[in-house]
This record gives sequence, C-alpha cells and structure tokens, in this order.
Amino acid sequence: MPDKLISIIIPVYNRALLIGETLNSVLEQSYSNWECLIIDDGSKDNTNEVVKTYVEKDKRFHYYKRPDTYNIGGNGARNYGLEVSKGLFVQFLDSDDLLAKNKLESQMTVLLKQQSDYYLISCKWEYFKDKNTVIQFNKKEDYKIFESPKNYFDLIGKIGGFFPPHCFLIPKKLIEKSGFWNEDLLKSQDAEFFFRVISNSRKILFDENTYVLYRQSLHQNVSMLNSLNKAKSLINCWKIIEALYIAKFPDDEENLYVNKKKNDVYNEIKKRFPELLKLNKDFFKTQIQKDNFAKKMKGLYKRIKLQLKNINKSLSVILTKR
Repeated sequence: MPDKLISIIIPVYNRALLIGETLNSVLEQSYSNWECLIIDDGSKDNTNEVVKTYVEKDKRFHYYKRPDTYNIGGNGARNYGLEVSKGLFVQFLDSDDLLAKNKLESQMTVLLKQQSDYYLISCKWEYFKDKNTVIQFNKKEDYKIFESPKNYFDLIGKIGGFFPPHCFLIPKKLIEKSGFWNEDLLKSQDAEFFFRVISNSRKILFDENTYVLYRQSLHQNVSMLNSLNKAKSLINCWKIIEALYIAKFPDDEENLYVNKKKNDVYNEIKKRFPELLKLNKDFFKTQIQKDNFAKKMKGLYKRIKLQLKNINKSLSVILTKR
C-alpha cells in the first residue's frame, strides 16, 4: 500500500474524561502514516493536560488552540485543522467517538484501488454508551456502493438515515473542491458540509470490513434544539441545502431528500419554537399546507363522529318509545 498521510482532525472542548478513549482508538490504528490534529476550542477543564500526555508519547499527535480568527465552535476548530493539515486524506473524528483498529487501513485499501481524488468511502457504524458496550451491527439499506450522489440522496429521501461524519475517509482534494465547514451554522452543520462533499463526489464507496462507534447520550445532548438561535440556524442550514440541491439537480422536481428532511425540521420547530413557522412560511409552505389539511380532516372527523353519536341517541329514543 502506498504510504499516504492521513490527517485526523479532532475538535475538543472540555473532554478530559473521554478524549483519552478517542485518542487510544487513533493510537491503535493498524495504518501508521497519520497525523492527529487535536484543536482545543477553549476548554476550561484539564483537557490540555490529558492531550499533552499523548503528544509526549507519540510525535504524530499535535495539540493546537483554535485561533481567534476562527469562530468559536467545532466548525471553526475543524477549519483550522484543515488549514494546518498535511495529509492527502482527511478523517474527521469527534472527541468522544471511536474508530475500529483497521478503519484507516481498510478504507485506504479500497480507496487507492479506485485511483480517483473524488471518491468518498463510508463504513458500518453503531451507537454506544461506553467502551464496555456490546456492539451488534444491524444491516442498513444504505450499506452499499452508490454510483452517483443522486442515487444516495434518492435512497435517503425514501428511507431516511445518515452516516456520522467519522464514517467517511475523504480525499482532501474533494474537501477543497466542496468548501470548508460553515462557521456560521450552529445546528446540522455536518449535514450541510457533507451535502457539499457528497454532491461533489463521483462515487460513494462502502467498506463492510470496518466500522466506527458513535457515542449516544452525549451526542444527543449536544444535538438538542434548546435555543432560539439553534432553531434559526437549523432552518438556515436546510435553506442552504435546498438551494444547493436545486442548483445541483435542477430536473428533480420530486426532491425526496430535502422534502423528507424539511418535514423532520418542521415537526421539531413546531414543537419547540412554533413562532418561527410564520416567519418562514414560504420555506415550509408544503409542510404547512399538509398540516392545515390534516387539521381540517381531523375537525371533519370529529364533527361526523358527533353527528353519528346524536343520530344513534335519536334512534335509541325512538326505539325505546316503540
């Protein structure tokens, strides 16, 4: 196998208790030609002390603090990591997730056979709660090779689902073509970034011989729609994706992928920040129309049910008199 450098980019914030597990999964990689760039986003705990023990142990680890020229948050940290990275391939990894020992080697073996800078590769994944979790990988419909980005979006538009970011091993040229992370987004930023990466790829490969683990409880807490700004950012994210999708696939009037995701966003916004629906009524036009129709049908059903109940009462009175 040609000895090509892989840049592993890990943004970190107050992860002193978990970053060691993540870095151990990097240290255990069977593929040895990697650099691991840990970008601290302003940790207040002793994350830096934990990370520095790995830097001292292995010169392939590098610890940076996010410069103020990059926005606060994981996106800014990842973009700085991309700027200082030297690898021909990029592996994004969150500071509490894990890679299988053969993740880099197995995916590199598949990618290098293709001889293309614009092929993307994914792998199996599963949630876990701690390192002692017994993992069982369920078969998913998107565990397959996609000959084009459109094939991928069409399937996800039908069945839903996603790949966590660390499933992918990405040629850096593909990222440079697609653009770096959007630092203004607070919610679903990985969806927007990977939409660009996937839509610019020529083929999406799948490696069934390796996997990644996605820590469940912590990611769910981070992903909660717990502020108005996050809700606004979520809507803006999917406005961007919709515009990009229409530009990339202008002949796709059905637009299953974006519409399915917009339905999910609409339902989440309706539960937590319904006031935003009026401000974005043009964007959610289809969802609002369906919702209004469902409400009308529900009201009609109640009225018919009440009328039937009254008719039954009247019939009962008539029969009793007879």
